[in-house]
Order: sequence, then structure tokens, then C-alpha cells
Amino acid sequence: MLLKDKNVYKNFFLFIMGVLFSAVAVSVFYSPNDVVTTGSTGLAILINNYIEIDLSLIIFVISSVLLAISFMIFGIEYGSKNILGTIIFPIFIRATSIINRFVSFEGTSLFLLILIGSVLSGIGFGLVKKSGYSLGGFYVLYDLLNHKFKVSVGTASLICNLLVIFLSIFVYGFEKFIYAFIGLYVTITIADRVMIGISRNKAFYIVTRKPREVKEYIINNLGYTVTVLKAKGGYSNKKKKMLLCVIPTTQYVKIKDFIREIDKDAFFLITDSYYTSKKEKIRKIM
Repeated sequence: MLLKDKNVYKNFFLFIMGVLFSAVAVSVFYSPNDVVTTGSTGLAILINNYIEIDLSLIIFVISSVLLAISFMIFGIEYGSKNILGTIIFPIFIRATSIINRFVSFEGTSLFLLILIGSVLSGIGFGLVKKSGYSLGGFYVLYDLLNHKFKVSVGTASLICNLLVIFLSIFVYGFEKFIYAFIGLYVTITIADRVMIGISRNKAFYIVTRKPREVKEYIINNLGYTVTVLKAKGGYSNKKKKMLLCVIPTTQYVKIKDFIREIDKDAFFLITDSYYTSKKEKIRKIM
């Protein structure tokens, strides 16, 4: 029970910090420079250009409408998950806008400002996703498109956000559109790193004519274990052995060069690995 309580507090803290980072990104870096961000906030920035109403209020209205839709279509359990974000995020937007009274970025490169803003936005987005909470807003729209048109949530998110950014061309011009697009890319990249961490390991999937030599090198020289998998060629239907191992990125060049040295026709796929069991690491044979 105590562990569960700690997780609740931890997740809520991550959520609040995520909302704070996201709010600062919008209030200090995006909105004052007429560059749109993603989701309902980006749409609110566009609307704010024509309607002299506080940005936080526009965000609240858009999110509230989508929240009401979520209750009608998905039910109480789904809608209740978006209530907190719908209320708190606009409050944080309003509160963090006060920073502009005390800090001036006049003369600072717009590229640098959007870069900082997108990094903060990415950190905020990643923390919110890790917390298990939701900011509401366009997240409801993504799920709605998924529900009605069987579009994946990721695709729905990309379509909606690109549409908002594309509309900014007609409001703020092509240059601001480019900055918004760069901001979107950086935000997504940083958010991914916050959610799953920075990879310090590489996973090797190796198909070679000399699996025994490669396996022995990895075990005896590098000190890491290897998993031998049964594989079959899709074209030739020949049975093969595929080696799977996870090693630190610092050992990447060593194993790559060794494989190429003993079998120039070897095929290997290398991907980032974000988890490796301590039991997989074995002592080097002296």
C-alpha cells in the first residue's frame, strides 16, 4: 500500500512538472513570438491573433469543448482522466505568462528561442506521458479519429498537428511556419528521450556463416552473453542461426569491425537498446 501511495505522489509530481515546463514553453517562447506549437494550444495561438482574449481562456474553452465530447462519446471513465489537465494547464499558462514582465529576450535569435521552447515542451510532454495523466485538449481528438476512422493515434496526432502548423502560414507567414515545424520535430525527439531514456546500449542481430567464432568473441573478449535464435531465410527457406546480443555503445565499433573481418558477407541489424538485465552481463574469462 505504501509503495502504491509513493507511485501516486511521484506520478502527480511528474505531471505537475510536465505541465509547468509545457506552460513556460508556450507563455515565454512560443506565443510571444507568434510561433504555433502543437495541439489545442497551437490552435489557440492562431485564434488569439484575431480575438483579443487571454490565451489561457481560449485554451480552456477549446479543451472544455473536447472534454465534453469525450464524456459523450467515450464515457465517464475516459472523460475523467482529462479533467485535471483541462483545468490545470490553462491556469499554468496564465501564471507563467507573468515571467514576460520580468524577463526580456529582445535581440535574441528567434531560432534559439524556439529551440529552447521546443526542448522545454518536449520535456513537459514526456513527463506528462510518464505520469500517466493527460493534458486533455487534442488528445481527445486523436482518440476520436482513432475510434471513428480507425486511424492510429500516432497518425491522428501527426495529421492534426501538421494541419495546425500549416494554418500558421496564412496567419504568421512562411518563416514562422518553418520555426513551428522545427519546434515540432525537436519536441517529439526530446519527449521520446524523456519517456524511454537515453540508450547506452546497442542490440545486435547477426546472421553470419561463422556464428561460433562471433559468439566466442563476444563471450570471451567482450564479456557479454549471446542468445542463439533459430531463423529461416524468407527467400531461400534455408535454416540459419541468428545471434542476438546487447552490448554497451562504446563496444559498437569493436564488434562491428570483428564481424566484418571474419565474414564480409555477414548481415547484422543494430538498434538502440533501452533495457538490459544485469544477469546478461557475465564476467570476462581471464
